[in-house]
Parts: sequence; structure tokens; C-alpha cells
Amino acid sequence: MNKKILAAFALVCLFGACKSVKKETTSGYEEDLTKYLSSTIEKDSLINPATEYYKRTIPANEITKYQTLLWSLWKKANAERLKTWADLSENSIKDSLIWQLPDQKKMLFAMSKKGNRPDGGYPLYINLHGGGCFPNESGPWTSPSNDSEWKAAKSLGSKYQDSPSMYFIPRMPDDRRGRWYHRAAIAAWIRTWQLAVLSGDVNANKTYIMGISEGGYGSFRMGVFLADYFAGAGPMAGPVWVDQEPLENLRNIAFRIEVGEKDYAYGRVQNGRDWKKRLDSASAKNPAQFKHEVEIQEGRGHGIDYFRTAPWLKQFTRKSYPDTLSMVYYSQVDSIYGGEPNVPSTYRKGFGYLRLDGLSKTGERKFYVEKKGNTYQVSSSNVKGKVKGKVKLYIDHVDFAEPVKIYYNSKLINNKKIGPNLGTMAESLALFGDPERLFPASVTILIE
Repeated sequence: MNKKILAAFALVCLFGACKSVKKETTSGYEEDLTKYLSSTIEKDSLINPATEYYKRTIPANEITKYQTLLWSLWKKANAERLKTWADLSENSIKDSLIWQLPDQKKMLFAMSKKGNRPDGGYPLYINLHGGGCFPNESGPWTSPSNDSEWKAAKSLGSKYQDSPSMYFIPRMPDDRRGRWYHRAAIAAWIRTWQLAVLSGDVNANKTYIMGISEGGYGSFRMGVFLADYFAGAGPMAGPVWVDQEPLENLRNIAFRIEVGEKDYAYGRVQNGRDWKKRLDSASAKNPAQFKHEVEIQEGRGHGIDYFRTAPWLKQFTRKSYPDTLSMVYYSQVDSIYGGEPNVPSTYRKGFGYLRLDGLSKTGERKFYVEKKGNTYQVSSSNVKGKVKGKVKLYIDHVDFAEPVKIYYNSKLINNKKIGPNLGTMAESLALFGDPERLFPASVTILIE
């Protein structure tokens, strides 16, 4: 008799309690993951969600459902941050907004909209003004030159033939340093991208960065460094030297360089010609993978026709998970002026569908990935110094019912099925803040 009672009690516990636990767990993990995502926002290092979430497998046919759920949690996690993003009506502008940035920096910026919101959201342009570095200024926003250039950027942006569009027009964070690619500015561009997309106003796959003169240098370097966020970049009157930025990062981004044929200062016109040769060669060897236009404007000096870039960029759409991915893991610093004093140089934590923060923050290393169906060919080698550690390859757009083959430097390192899981989804969302890069699975590769 006692055995029968115990058995019945066990069945009640098994079915009744399980139902209750499942309900508690569902609500519990949503709250827990929201807290996790909140804890990762704009942090220098990325922590992982709890181990239990990597064990929480997801049926392949429910990946989209969980991606939608996690994106809603990301929105909750960013509720306070989203309050700093201006709510604009159509065909309007808001000026002199202020953000706090890392390293005790601030950024003044304006935002504007042109035309009616298209299906899928506005194309977004980050438009960087000219000017530069004025070390003797008394404060971060005291340069008349940078003030004038910021006004010009706002005026020109309103006239470019790219409607419907949305513009983010920042002012130089610190005139005394005068660069768009220091650590604080990099954080600003990622914040801009993430909040624009979170707002629901902007199409995640139709974002661009461009600029003039110093803004040309900035949009060039950020177009390379943050290429996986943008569909296109358009540096004008500011091409960098060919050895300053890696070509590999430009494989999947549309890139337009404009420079005057008489713009001799800082080697600008020669830099433009050198990049044209480099990009033409890459495009010939890799059809459709290095989309570019380099125009040396006849008879022009530093002042050129700025109206060609924005409409050209707008025709391109980002590929968030390209079959061929290449990039160089490197530090973004101002090598000419010695960088920011007492501020660490910036390495990307991830690029494309690679997580990179497990690598040593020294030297440079290149990566190349080719995907065909369920097979990945990954190759990597040092470019400068010795980079070691671990890289995560995020797995997506595969048949999860079949094994996934992964080769690293021609050696087979995986030939088994890989299960989608909630942990990897949350982790990749925290890494990129990108609705198109909520990756369901990953494989870790040891880099020696």
C-alpha cells in the first residue's frame, strides 16, 4: 500500500510540479536574460550568460521565434539608453543634443529625417564633418573651424539627393584631439547604430558612414574598422595611406572614395590612386565581393563635388552573413599623433560572424572564412607580431539536422551536428546588438 501511495505521489510531482516549474522557468529566464543583456551594454569586455542557457537547446524550426523573443528582451534592456535617442517626426531636425561617451568625453550631435519612412525603415547616414585637431584650444568644443565645419555638414546633408533618409551629424568630441576614430568616437558609432535600429526607425541593413576632409579620414577608417555594421562607406577628400587600414575588411561593404586631382596635401590624390589600384585588383580577383568606386575629380583641389556619394551608397544593402568573410584583427589607433593619452587602443570584440575577444590584444592577425552549405573553411595567420587565443565561429544558415564540417587551416576540427541554443543567441546579441546577428550556435577555434 505504501509503495502505491509513493508511486502516485511521485507521478503527481512529476507531472504537476513539472508544469509549475516550466512556467516559473519561462518567466524567470526572460527576466534573467534581460538583466544579463543590460549588464553587457557598452562594456569593454563581454561576459557570457549563465552556462544553463547554452544547455537550453532550441529546435531549428523555432530559431526565429527565440530570436524575436531575445530582441524584445534587448529592447527592454536598452529602455534607459533609448531615451537619449531623439524621437523625430518626418522632415524634421533636432540639434545640439549631447551624449556622454567613454574616457570623459561628450558628443554634440544633430539628427534629421528627410521624406516619409519607407517599409523596413529609413536608410541611416552617419555624416562626419571636416576640421581637425586644434591642441591649443581651451576646451573640447571651442574651435571656430570645427563649429563651421559642423554647420556645413548639417547643411550639405539636408541637400543630398537621398530622400527618404535619416541623418546623424555629430560634432567632434574634443577639438584638442580632433579625430573621429579614437575609442570614445568608436563607442559613439556603435551606439548610434544600435539605438537607430532599436528605435524601429532605421533599416539595419541600410546604414552608411561618410564624411569630408577630416570626416573623410574618419569615415574611411571607421568604414574599414566597423565594416560589418555598414552597407557602405563614402570618404570624401580624405583617403588614408594604403598601409593604414586593411583591405580585407572591405570585402562585403560598398566603398566610394572621392578626391580632387589637385588635392596634393598629405598625399591625398596619390592615396586615392593607390586605393583605386588596390580595390580594382581585389574586385577583379573576387567578383562582386569588393564593390567600390574611386573617383579622382578633374580640376578639383580639396574642395570637390560632395553630392555624388550619398545617392550612390543608398543603392547598397548589407549582407549580415556573407558566404565569404575576411578581416584583419588589429588595433585602431592614431599612429600619427600618438593616440589618446592614457587610453587603451581599441580592438574589435567581434567582426562579421566571428567573436574575437578571446584573442590577445597584441599584434595583428587575418582571418578568412568560406561557407558552402554546411561546410566552413577557415584560415588564419599572423600579420604583425603573434596573436594567440580563441575565436568563436558563429554558425547560421545551415541544415542543423546534418553535421557541420569546419576546417581550420585545412585541418578538420568539427564533423558533427551542432545544436542551436539560447546561450549563444544571447551572447551574440550582447556582442553586436544587431537583430540580423542573433546567432543560434557556435564552434570555438584555438588560435596558436
